[in-house]
Parts: sequence; C-alpha cells; structure tokens
Amino acid sequence: MLDQVAGVPDHDIESISVLIGAGEWTIALETLCTQVYEYDCELPGALRGEMLRLGRELGVAVGYLLGDPWEEPG
Repeated sequence: MLDQVAGVPDHDIESISVLIGAGEWTIALETLCTQVYEYDCELPGALRGEMLRLGRELGVAVGYLLGDPWEEPG
C-alpha cells in the first residue's frame, strides 16, 4: 500500500514502515492518512477504499482525513 501513495515524503514512508514492522498498525494508518491529508495527496479510488476498510477493521476513523465529509474525527 505504501508504494502506491504518491506525494508523501520518503522519510515519512520510512517512519510508517517502522511502525508497521513494530506491529503498530493503528498508529501507522493514522500517520499515513494524516500525511496524505497534510500533503493533499491524490489517491486512486481503490487505494482510498482499502485505507477506509482498514480503518474500519482497526476501529480508526480516518475517513475525514481522506476527504469523507460525513465522518467525524475519532
């Protein structure tokens, strides 16, 4: 998934990879979505959907960071 996100700096991607490697899935997803929001990255629809699905599975509200106006910050 990380290799599909264009516009997020490499050092942020590396930090997110470290979080994933440490089993910190929730923090990694929140960080990735925050960086996508901060850098105003365009996501392919399928990738956005996958990130939203993962957020639901982890119990993390990330839709508002990905441009979903109906989702409130968690």
